[in-house]
Amino acid sequence: MKFLANANALFIGLRETKSYHEALQVGPARHAKLLAARGLIRERIREEAKRIRSEDQFWDASFAIRARRTRPEVSPKFFTQGSVAYNLLVDPVLRIVQQLDLDDGMYVGVEYLQNGKPALVAQALFSLVEEALASLCKEQGWELDKSKETCVRVVLDAESHIDIPIYSAPADRMIAMDAVALNARADSVILKRAGHEYAKLPTDKIMLAHRNGDWDQSDPLALHEWVDRCVERYGELFRRGCRYFKGWRDFRWSNGRLTSITIMAAIAEALEHMNGAHRSLSDDQVVYEISQRLPDILEREILNPAFPGQQKVLNDWSANDRREIVRAAHALAERMTDALVNTGVAELVVDALRKAFGDRIPNRPDVIKIVPPVAAAVIAQAAVATPVPKVTASTSG
Repeated sequence: MKFLANANALFIGLRETKSYHEALQVGPARHAKLLAARGLIRERIREEAKRIRSEDQFWDASFAIRARRTRPEVSPKFFTQGSVAYNLLVDPVLRIVQQLDLDDGMYVGVEYLQNGKPALVAQALFSLVEEALASLCKEQGWELDKSKETCVRVVLDAESHIDIPIYSAPADRMIAMDAVALNARADSVILKRAGHEYAKLPTDKIMLAHRNGDWDQSDPLALHEWVDRCVERYGELFRRGCRYFKGWRDFRWSNGRLTSITIMAAIAEALEHMNGAHRSLSDDQVVYEISQRLPDILEREILNPAFPGQQKVLNDWSANDRREIVRAAHALAERMTDALVNTGVAELVVDALRKAFGDRIPNRPDVIKIVPPVAAAVIAQAAVATPVPKVTASTSG
């Protein structure tokens, strides 16, 4: 591909002005606020969870009849997941509508029944978390949202919230919930990190609680491991690419069906199609190459890469949604072509990119580099096409 323009500085690396990548980052103050709130939430839930062992309401009937001292201790452990954990968090365009989101999984170690379900009652755990956080929310001026089926949501302010999904894991394997083990648990059954040994958590035993009382198999750590493998395979450009296209999504729709995991899977597929060629390209060129492949990828079925072989479709959209999303992807591809291939005029490059990604693309035509021979040809062609008007001498009256 013959690129006429190099707009890489708009995407990454500017100093006096924020590049697009920097503009997508969440500021340190807002990030610190999320983490501080997470700490308070964890502390309050841990304190409230001390009563689980002794209260019958939390236990399946077969466990509730046991002497309380024979029931296992339940001490929740927490693991942040989602974009914050993957280092893929993007500052939303419409902060009040889209909101910053931190997912903090709460894991309880339990014994399992013969039917494969945990011995703890899912509905009771939801009630415990909500009771624990009700007073904290009142103290902090937060809002407790009880409407979500698979998590408890704490709305910190108009622009951010924390979700607490509840998971079960085998009690005798909860030692693996140490963060060091979680970050490396794919390495072997017994993981050695920092002088300790950790047993691997069995994926098929991690179950997600539903507000209606159900439990179903769900391992968010599998997706975390997939992201890590993508970074190993494609480099940090995988993360930057995901951020760029999440930024495009947020600019294009205030809300919609194109989820972050679908974008991540599509980026990975596009990079795989490039067969390593991305390593010799600048970020703007990689965005161009991905954009050209994106409509076809989104048109086809995209499976959840964290669960290969399970046919979990990510883009199971309605026909109307699919048409809208694919049409938007085609428009993005055309804008990228306009910016990098079809023009040698810096102002037009910036204009095309800002139409595609919004005004977080800096308005800096001065940093656009035009390929010199092409630039000269463009200028010469423009001079031929637009002759200098003939000026006739005159005198003022």
